[in-house]
Amino acid sequence: MGVERKCPKCGTWNQENDNCVSCGELLSPQKIEEEREAVREKIRQSTPPPALDVFLAKWKNSRFWLLRVLYKIIRTIAFIFLGIASFFAYLAASPNG
Repeated sequence: MGVERKCPKCGTWNQENDNCVSCGELLSPQKIEEEREAVREKIRQSTPPPALDVFLAKWKNSRFWLLRVLYKIIRTIAFIFLGIASFFAYLAASPNG
């Protein structure tokens, strides 16, 4: 026995079809998810990058050495801060802590 799917649009029961036989609505879960992912990807590609990312990319690739050095210093400080915060989070989550 095959898979039967009820069309959410018209309520017709369909036998192993990807589309509804009466209204043509898409019924296959795999194809529905593929369409949703295509829409998500299109939205991701059309949205501009965040302003902070653009700003930091300009500093990282700047022709002025001082901005490049400041970028590396800020990145290093952020990395150290996140490392310390991760260590404290690990201590807080440990069962013996």
